[in-house]
Amino acid sequence: MAVNFKLSDIKPVDPQDDPMGREWVGYRATLTDEQVFTQNRGMWFLAARAEEERYATFSYTGKIVVVVEITGVETLPWARPNGRRDKQAVIGRVLESGHPAYDFFIGRPIAAARNPVSYINDPEPRRAPERRSCACGCDTPVQPPKHFAPGHDQRAVHERIARRWGDTVGFIRWFDETYGRQAA
Repeated sequence: MAVNFKLSDIKPVDPQDDPMGREWVGYRATLTDEQVFTQNRGMWFLAARAEEERYATFSYTGKIVVVVEITGVETLPWARPNGRRDKQAVIGRVLESGHPAYDFFIGRPIAAARNPVSYINDPEPRRAPERRSCACGCDTPVQPPKHFAPGHDQRAVHERIARRWGDTVGFIRWFDETYGRQAA
């Protein structure tokens, strides 16, 4: 599946209130794919499953106009919450002609849907979720895109410093001798 975002004509938004600082959202045919993605990658209510999707599409008047490979999803708080729930934004890279997903999706019709976010079939079969262990070497399972269990990144850094330089002071002395001391 891929997540599809239904766009409307360009409309203004308040950059003081918008977590992404945007002045407008929406679609116009004269925009580049990068502009469409940058202005419309958020603010959406996304289910946890969105993080499992590989592609995002943006449709306008029932047709896919932009295709993006998703590399992550971020939650952005409102500058002035006023009781509103936080929304999410996708992180990714815009695809171009020649990429199999772009060629599969671009120009395809999208069924009418009431919600602005929907899920559509993509050209790739569902992959089993990637299994990842903590990068510190402890084998604790972690969910992508994370690499460490909570606090284990600091543990790994300190263990490696101790192994090579004895302690943090030893590392700092080596660093300053090698790269020069800089004023704090």
